Amino acid sequence: MPSNVNRRKAGRVGLRLVAAAVAVSAVSVTVAAPASAAASDVVPIDFAALVKPTDAITTKVATILLNTNQYAVTTWWNTKKNFDAQTGAYLDFAGTGEHQIRHPGAQAYGLATALRMGVYSATQTGVSVADAEAITVKLIKSLAYRHKVNTTGGWGDHWQSAHWAAMAGTAGWIMWDKLSVTDREYVRKMVEYEANRFNNYNPTYYRAVNGTYNHPGDTKAEEVAWNNTIVALAASMMPNHANKATWMKQVVALSYKANSRPSDVGTGADAWKTLNGFKLGSMTGSNVNQDGTVVNHDKIHPDYMESFAINLSGALTLALSKQDTPYAMRRAYNNMYDTLVDKSFVPGTMPYTDPKMAGKTLNAPGGKIYASSTVTDPNDTSDIYYPMGNDWGTAHRMNYATMDVFADSFNEDDLASVKADVWANAHLTKVQKQQERHADRHTFANATEFSYAGAEEWISHHAAWAYWSRIVTASSLYKVTSAAY
Repeated sequence: MPSNVNRRKAGRVGLRLVAAAVAVSAVSVTVAAPASAAASDVVPIDFAALVKPTDAITTKVATILLNTNQYAVTTWWNTKKNFDAQTGAYLDFAGTGEHQIRHPGAQAYGLATALRMGVYSATQTGVSVADAEAITVKLIKSLAYRHKVNTTGGWGDHWQSAHWAAMAGTAGWIMWDKLSVTDREYVRKMVEYEANRFNNYNPTYYRAVNGTYNHPGDTKAEEVAWNNTIVALAASMMPNHANKATWMKQVVALSYKANSRPSDVGTGADAWKTLNGFKLGSMTGSNVNQDGTVVNHDKIHPDYMESFAINLSGALTLALSKQDTPYAMRRAYNNMYDTLVDKSFVPGTMPYTDPKMAGKTLNAPGGKIYASSTVTDPNDTSDIYYPMGNDWGTAHRMNYATMDVFADSFNEDDLASVKADVWANAHLTKVQKQQERHADRHTFANATEFSYAGAEEWISHHAAWAYWSRIVTASSLYKVTSAAY
C-alpha cells in the first residue's frame, strides 16, 4: 500500500508544543454558542471557534455517525429500549449496571455530537431535529438524574462508571444550552463526583517492577485510561474548580500509568525521565508489554490495545475547553500504533511469560495485526489478525478505525510503515458497508460479527470520538505541552 509521506509535517518532535492541524479544507460551523452556564463552575464550549473539515476521512466518519443516529432514534429508541413508551420526566433504565447505563450514554454522546455539529439529518433518519434533540436531552438528563449523587440508590462508584459518566457528561456539555438549570446541575455533579473518586487514585498494574504478574492475563491499561477520561472531562468543563490542579496532576499520572511499559520503571531505560513533572520511575509496575502489545482475557489481545486511544480521547475535551494537552496523554500513541501496523508475529511460538499463556502458542497464519495475513477475505485489507484469537468476534472495525483517525488527526503515525489515513479508509469503509446492509443502518448482522451486548451503541461513541478529533485539530485547538502540573 502507498504511504502518504507528502503529508508529513516538518519539525515534528517528541515534546512538540503545538500539534499540527489536520491538513484538509474546512468550513465554519454554523451553530450558535451555548448560553451561559447555570453552574458557575462550568464553562460552556465555544462552538463559534470550531470548524468542520470536509476531507474524505471526516466525511466517512460523519456518514457512520449519521447512520448510528438513524438507528438510535428509530429501532433503538422505539423497539430495542422501548423508551418511547415511558412518559415520566426522567427515563427509568431498569438497573444501574453496565448494560443499563453505558449504552444510553454512548448513544447520547453520538447523537449530541451529530446534532451540535450539523451532521444529523432529518431527511435520512425520518425523525425531525427537534424530536432527535428531545430524545438526546432526555437521555442526558436521565443519566445524570439517575446517578447516585443526584438520586439515592442510583448508578456510580462502579469499576467502569467513569467511562459511562465521561460519555454522558460530554454529551451534556455539548448540549448544555438545551438543558434546564436543574439538569445542568445534575450533569455537573455527576461529572464532579466521578472525577473526585480518582483524586487519590493509585491504580494497580498488570506487571510489577520485578517482572512478576500482579494480574496475570489481565492488563489494567484500558481501565486506567477510561478512568482518566472523566478526570480530563471535569478539568475541561470546570477549569476554575477548586480541584482543577489535582485533576490535572492525575491526568498526567494516569496517562503514564495506563500505558506504562517495563522500560519506564525500575532500572528501565526511561525510568529516570521526568515528564510533565512526573517521574516515570515512580511507577510500581507496567500495563503494556515492551513491544506495545497488551494482554487481556488471557491472551495477546489487539482490541485492548485501544487503551492508548481511550487515554488520548481525554484530549478532545481539553481541546474543546481551549486548554493544552499534557504530553503524557499522547506519549504511548506512536509506538503502540506502530505495533498494530508493523509488528510481525511468528505462529507456533510464545515469546511472552504471562503464566496465563503458559503452554499456548500464537495462531497461524501469523504476520501483522493490520492485514499482513487475512482471515475472512483475502481481498479485504480491513481485516485484523488476532495472534491468539478473539472472543468478541472478528467483524468489528470501529475501534481500529478510531485509532487510525486519531493517528491521522493528531499526527501519531510517524513510525508506521503504512500511514494512518490508508488504514482509516479501509476500516471506515468496512463499517460503512456493514451499515449499508440494513435499512435502519445498524452495523452488525449477528453476535458472531461482534458479541458485545452494546455493539451498536459502541459504534456510536467511537464515531463521535473520531469526529471530534477531526474538529479540534482542524480548529487548531489541540496543543501539546511539556509543562509540569
